[in-house]
Amino acid sequence: MKKEFFAVFQLSKTEIFEVNYYTLGNNLHPYFSTTSAIFERGKRDYCRCGQCQKFVLPKYDDAYYFYKKWDYMHTKDLTEKQYTEMVNDMEILFEKYNNIYSEVRCFSFDEIKELSKRTPKKHKKIRNAA
Repeated sequence: MKKEFFAVFQLSKTEIFEVNYYTLGNNLHPYFSTTSAIFERGKRDYCRCGQCQKFVLPKYDDAYYFYKKWDYMHTKDLTEKQYTEMVNDMEILFEKYNNIYSEVRCFSFDEIKELSKRTPKKHKKIRNAA
């Protein structure tokens, strides 16, 4: 059975990646989405956020692979089979990156900011930032 969820992954001290599956507003069904963000200096706000995955993720092989595989389903409902595969793929992200997860609500800016203060887990980078 498909469950709605919100997940935020810490890529670095300033970069995050979100994967969500939830019902927004008056929508009849939940939908899948991903977003990325970069904190500004001082972490009072984001200097870049939303659909900036192509800018943020290429440095993080596992997150980038997940994004590239699932982006075609952005803002769409998933079948049971797709959902199961996507959740299985997310397990790698849970292992590789510090994260916060909820099945009941999205996370506030302050909660994401607190996640960003943790020491990032070591992971293989496939290339330097552009």
